[in-house]
Amino acid sequence: MIIAIGSSLPSFRTINFREGLNILLADESEISTEKQTRNSAGKSSVIEIIHFLLGADITQGTPFVAKALARTSFWGEFNIAGTRTRVTRHVNMSDRVYVQFDGRPETPLVQEGDLIEPYTSIRNWNAWLGHVMFRLPLLRENTVFENGGPTFRTLLPYFARRRGNGGFLHPAKAFEKAPEPQAQTALSYMMGLDWTIVRAFEEAKQERKEIDADAKNAIRANPSLTTYASVTAEYVLAQQRAARLSQQIADFQVEEHYHDLIKEATESRLQAERLTREEVQFATAIKHIEASIDNEKRSTLSDVERLYEAVGFQLPDSVRIGFENVAAFHESVVTNRKFHLSQELERNQERLRQIDAERRSHTTRQSEIYLSLKGKGAFGELVDMQRRLAEVNQQVATLAMQKDALQKAESNKSEHRKERINLKQRLDADLAAREKVVRDATLAVNEALNALYEPDRNKSLRIESTENGPRFIVHIDGNRSGGIANMEVFAMDYALFKLVSKSVGGPRFLIHDSHLFDGVDSRQVATALEIGGALADEVAGQYIVTMNSDVFKDMPFSEGFGAGRHVLPVVLDDTTTGGLFGFRFE
Repeated sequence: MIIAIGSSLPSFRTINFREGLNILLADESEISTEKQTRNSAGKSSVIEIIHFLLGADITQGTPFVAKALARTSFWGEFNIAGTRTRVTRHVNMSDRVYVQFDGRPETPLVQEGDLIEPYTSIRNWNAWLGHVMFRLPLLRENTVFENGGPTFRTLLPYFARRRGNGGFLHPAKAFEKAPEPQAQTALSYMMGLDWTIVRAFEEAKQERKEIDADAKNAIRANPSLTTYASVTAEYVLAQQRAARLSQQIADFQVEEHYHDLIKEATESRLQAERLTREEVQFATAIKHIEASIDNEKRSTLSDVERLYEAVGFQLPDSVRIGFENVAAFHESVVTNRKFHLSQELERNQERLRQIDAERRSHTTRQSEIYLSLKGKGAFGELVDMQRRLAEVNQQVATLAMQKDALQKAESNKSEHRKERINLKQRLDADLAAREKVVRDATLAVNEALNALYEPDRNKSLRIESTENGPRFIVHIDGNRSGGIANMEVFAMDYALFKLVSKSVGGPRFLIHDSHLFDGVDSRQVATALEIGGALADEVAGQYIVTMNSDVFKDMPFSEGFGAGRHVLPVVLDDTTTGGLFGFRFE
């Protein structure tokens, strides 16, 4: 619980808090202009100072980076685990926290320095706060909290959200850029679920990334082969190529006159091809000569007589004598032509026989050379074969590595799928086994939602079991632009405040900046303040709200609520000196 906050700045407006509902107002001065707003009055800075005193780092967007505050210190008085505690922290020595107790705390705080001005490190301070507020271990080494467990700085922001880092954007996240596993872990721990399941999901996720990276590296050598089956097929073929080349090299003999013999064999082949073409030419000529000899015919006198008889005349003797003379002459011509054709035929046939013999000789020599060179070759050819074998062997080795890597990756993917299924089942079993915890969280959220909205509107907290871990959803039916999303955040914070205060103690305060209520109907804002204050009374804690005075003035509180008695005496305004720090700075 927060008792007071102050600063070494003389102009700083010290704020004293009390139990229950605390309303810090920002007023609009009489001399304010339209250019002056209460955004610079310091309402949000109150939350930043509380975080600073409770171990937050100095980051951009916080007032502590301003030059005007470089040599400033801030202090706060808290009731922590039943002990009144004064905390002081200097902006220019932010790694030290000066802590004074009114009495001896149950759990000692590790401090350094001398007895007059002892201090503790930020690390020890956060560890101590986490232990006394949330029952986290003081020493995380060799515990389940060592890697990925909840910390004080991941839990506290749910009780003091900041607009600057997107704290009002999502019920399940205390700030916009919070990693999903961090938010799941924090909520699981505070609601009493097994948060180690979240870490197991995250470890499985990292393992999947490593598996995918291994698979990607495995296919880098052969991008076209992306599966174990395709690589195995290519590996078998590459082994076969290597075996063939190895056998060829083993049987290979170097022939000294290899190139000369190859040249001779090539020449024989060319000569045989030329003779084959010539053989075709002579064979064709022989056919023509034989056809000419067969077509030579002799005309006889009987042929002429039959012709005369056909037309009804008798062949005259004078014609008969003339024809016989012509026939004798024709016979001598035909005989002479046949003689010359026969000689030409004989010459062509002789040449054809010569061509066939020559062609056979060249073909035989070519075959003899190739037969003699079987398994032999030039030395350069042997070197080339050895080079190709080395390349193929390298391919075999690369494919073997790729095959093994893909086999491992595919096996790991199968195991990973089984692991995720097992984790999902483990999460389902945990939610079932912790039915009371889930029930309490659901009822705590609905307690706030039922106070804010009519009974017939669908609204609830859902804790869903997914393959990525637990999912925490606060849902209210309706138009999302009507401030509903903001009230989902309020309901989540309300539930956490109630659950944590009763289970582990917690910080004993819940703080809401006025920005949480932007766009929310005034009736719901009034109800939120009333039920938040009532819960603070119930758990002996505080509900601290910063608001603009004109908005607060028009709040339709319940009759008899007495809102004014919850307003803090300090009222900030938008004048130059009326803000939290007493002056304005960039």
